[in-house]
Formats: sequence, C-alpha cells, structure tokens
Amino acid sequence: MGASYHSVHWNRQKRLYDFAIGFIVLASFAPFAVVSLALKPGITAETLIIRGTALTAIILLHVILCIGPLARLNKRFLPLLYNRRHFGVVMFVLAAVHAIFAIFQFHALGNLNPLLSVFTSYHREYGIAEGIEHFPFEPFGFVALTILFLMAATSHDFWLRNLGASFWKTMHCGVYVAYGSLIVHVAYGVLQSEPSLFYPVLLGLGFLVVASLHLIAARKEFRTDRRSESIREGGFVKACALQELEESKGHVAVVEGKRVAVYVQDGRVYALSNVCRHQGGPVGEGCIVDGFATCPWHGWQYRLDNGQSPPPFDTEFVPTHNIRVVDGVIYVDPNPNAPLTVCEGVAVDLKGDASAVHEFFVGYLPKMPASLARHTRTVAMSTTAAVLITVGGIAATQQPFDEGSFEFGVARTFEGVISESPVPSFFGAEAGSDEEAHHYLLSAFGKMGLPDFATGNDGENVRFNGTLITRHDLTMIEMNDSGSFERTGQTPEAPSHSEGFEIRVVGELVDTKCFLGVMRPAHGKVHRACAIRCLEGGIPPGIWVSENGVDTVYVLAGFGDHPLDIDLQLAGRKVEVVGESELHGTIPIIRVTSLQPAPE
Repeated sequence: MGASYHSVHWNRQKRLYDFAIGFIVLASFAPFAVVSLALKPGITAETLIIRGTALTAIILLHVILCIGPLARLNKRFLPLLYNRRHFGVVMFVLAAVHAIFAIFQFHALGNLNPLLSVFTSYHREYGIAEGIEHFPFEPFGFVALTILFLMAATSHDFWLRNLGASFWKTMHCGVYVAYGSLIVHVAYGVLQSEPSLFYPVLLGLGFLVVASLHLIAARKEFRTDRRSESIREGGFVKACALQELEESKGHVAVVEGKRVAVYVQDGRVYALSNVCRHQGGPVGEGCIVDGFATCPWHGWQYRLDNGQSPPPFDTEFVPTHNIRVVDGVIYVDPNPNAPLTVCEGVAVDLKGDASAVHEFFVGYLPKMPASLARHTRTVAMSTTAAVLITVGGIAATQQPFDEGSFEFGVARTFEGVISESPVPSFFGAEAGSDEEAHHYLLSAFGKMGLPDFATGNDGENVRFNGTLITRHDLTMIEMNDSGSFERTGQTPEAPSHSEGFEIRVVGELVDTKCFLGVMRPAHGKVHRACAIRCLEGGIPPGIWVSENGVDTVYVLAGFGDHPLDIDLQLAGRKVEVVGESELHGTIPIIRVTSLQPAPE
C-alpha cells in the first residue's frame, strides 16, 4: 500500500522482480539473436528486431497469463502476482516495438500512409470467398496491441481508483481477448510463412498450458463455492468448524453463496467480507500482518473489528459480519453489517502462536520467508531455462534466409546510360573502376520506382550516386541522392539485347527491390503487403521461379508499347505468366501477354 501516487514505489523486492523480468527478456531476445546470426547469417537487423521482440512479447504474455491461475492453485506463487503489472507494461513495450518496426518495414516509404496500408494492402482477402488461409493477419495484431496499450496505460493505481475496481478489472480482463487475437495473428502471420511443425506444436502447447491452468483453477474455485452450508442457528449460517482455523491465518468460508473471510486473533474470531477493495482479491487467503487482515494479492489491510484500513487509507473498508460460536462451530450472519460497524468478535479457546506468519509474503514486506524465497527462485530459474530452450528451437528452425545483399549506407558513383523502357535500367559501371559495364535495374529510395529527377533522360549518359542491391546475377541500384545526378554529355554506349521467344512460367509475383536484397526473406505471406506498396510505387515486378533448388527471377514488362497492367492483389501469390522472353544485357525480361492467378 502507498500513501500517495508515485510512478513506482521502489523497494528491494520490486528491484528483484524487475531484475527477473529483465533477465527473462534478455534470455529470450539475446539467444534468439545469437542463434539466428550463427545459423541464419542472411537475417537482417530489422528482421531480428521484428521477430525477436514478437517472440519475447508472446512468451511474456504466456507467463503473465499463467501467474494468475498458479496463484489460485498454490499460494506459493502469490509473490509473483504482486508486481505482475510490471510484466504487462514490459510486454506491451516489446509488442509496440515489434509493431513499429513491422509497419515501417512493410508499409512505410511508399505512396500510401503506413497505417492505412496496414488495413488496405490486400483488401480483397477480407472476404471469406478468398479462403481463410489468405485472410490478413494484421487486424488481429492491431486489436491485441490496442488492448495491451489500454491495459499498460491504465496499470497504475491512479486509474484503478478513478475508474473503479469493477470497471478497471473488467477492462483488464480484455487481456484474454488480446491473447486470442495474438494467437490468430501469429497463426496467420508466422505459421503461413514458416513450414516447420515446431511452430504450430509450440503455439498449441502454450495455449494448452494457459487454458488448462485456468480451467483447473476455475474448477477449484467452483468447488469452493459449492461448500456453502445450509445449517442455521438463529438466522446465522454455519461457516466452518473452529478447529479449521489457525491463529493469524485467514480462512475462506462460503455463506449462502457469498465468500466470507474468517480470522482468529488473540483468542477472538472475526468475520469480514472476502472481497478486497483494491482489485477484488481474496482477503481470507491472506494472514494477519501488524494486527491487520492483509490481502495476499497486493497487501491491502483491514482492521478485524470494523473492516477499516489503517491511516492514511482509512477511507477504505470492507463490511464486517456478526458471528456466533456454538459447540465448536462458527456461524456467520449472511447479511453484512453497515459500513464501519464495530464487531468485537467472539472469544474462543484456540491454541496457536499469535505472531505466526504462515509463510506469507507481499511485496512491501522487508523479507520473504526462506522456503518461499527458494520456491520463487526455482520458478524464476525454471522459467528462464524453458525460455532458453524454446527460443533456441525457434531460432534454429527458421527457414534459410535469402542470399541477397543491400549495401545500406554505402554510396557508390556510377556512370553510364539510362533506359526507361521496357523497365527502368542502367548500363554502365562504377566511376573510376576498371570493371566492364553491367546492366542494373533502377529504383528510388523506399518503395518507389525510377525517381523524378532521373525521368526524361532515356538514352542519356549520366553520372549519379547510388546503393547496390544484389542477388545472384541480378543487381539493382537505389538512386537516393538527387544532388549527384547529372548528364555527362558523352556519347552513350548502346546496351545489347536479344530477340524474344515465347515462354510460360509459374511462380510467385514479387517486387524486385525487396527480393534482390532489401529484405530477407522477400517473399511469402508476411511480405505481401510490402510487395504491394513497392509495385504500386513503380518498383519493377518480377516472377520468382524455383525449380530443383535453382532460383530464377524474370523481370516483367508490358508487351510492345503497352504498359504492364497487373492486379496488385496478386503480389506474393502464385501466378502464371505468358509472354515473350528477352535478355537485356544480363536482365531477363518477360513482355507479358497474360498474367493470371496460378491454379491452386
């Protein structure tokens, strides 16, 4: 409990708790990065961040959801509940970092607002007719992130107090909606791109653990509520036998369907409402601390005789109940007393140590009992070990990453001839080098095709700065420095090209910029939205054909003088292309006469 609102009331236990959270985060993200870089050297920094933060966030969410039912099943897990909101805030921050990087990577730097692109990139597939296997996964992640944001933003007791415990608690139960949305988000996003069975098995196992713990805890609570007695004594209802009580330790009795906290202290028996004013915690599952009934969730305290909290929290209270003790049986009036009604309790002869704490601990107490501390350390170490094994397996079973390269931040100067047809390309070499002239595709910075400053120079000899993007024998130059572009005035050398022949191929429709090396991997379900933005921005489209382990990318262009007209919703999906194949220097091009979805 705290006397006033602070961002965090730091003490030794909170520091240890947050250290454990940080250690679990480190035990998730760091091994993922190390194993990925060691076994999948083609992975990019952006992909590491996107996947690593997502993995760490969903692991933390599973831990968070397991703490609650574990604390209901075994009181030794209650210390983990005290600062669980810290887990939630850290988990939201990781999820937000994942979302920001993913939106920037796949939706930004194009010709459409990134947030709008999230929901409209493959708008056609919001219809059931397209099949559930193609349904977009981003909206589910958006729903989950919105809920997690609201929970993190209102996690402080300031909001709990001003929104009211019932509304606040109901709102924070939205974590289950967020969890369900994330399960769908991961299933559609990751499992459709990674063929390993390790992912669905792991995701299913995590869901099974969370669901099972909640069902088992619910069954236990249901059985507790069924213990309600109907034996009466002058309007009072039997609660429990005196021998069931222990000095200084709470006992939960069910009286006409309502839970009542029964305590015996200094030879007198008292009864209070079991519902804590803070978050509805079970007061009767706590103990007596400094003479006050103390809730085991967050340590809120109440006087035994009138249910009032100690100063400066004396505006808080829980109702008291009148009791009777007859022949060693405790009877409780099912109707609570008026607020702050004083009940002196009933004197009983019960042997016990009035100073006993019964292995009880809440986070503001100075020291955790030794056996409880050992249990907590064991849980923390076991969780960390499980995280390490899980993360290592996920990192190791990722698909191999493409062998493309993007010389981000490296500027080279090129000199040669620009061609705007049939696709934006360049025939030349790096200025000042002895290399022979090569053929390159051209693009602007971001998800855009030939930049405006370079258009209208078809057939001209020019010089400019740019960045290389290469995969196998096909290379693109990102023209990202408008100030360096100039005509040289020299006589251009005409690039060579071959005559065409009819061709029919089936493969995945990709944008050549990402596929060549800006993203790795640059194909499949996860990258479709990015490909749509790139193609709409003018990046030359291509068809990726993989046969017998050999990858071939044909750049697509319009037939004759007609511009290429493609359905952007086919990006990242299997298509059948018919046309005439030509070789412009080293760039394989298909002048398309037909581009249709490939038969499933």
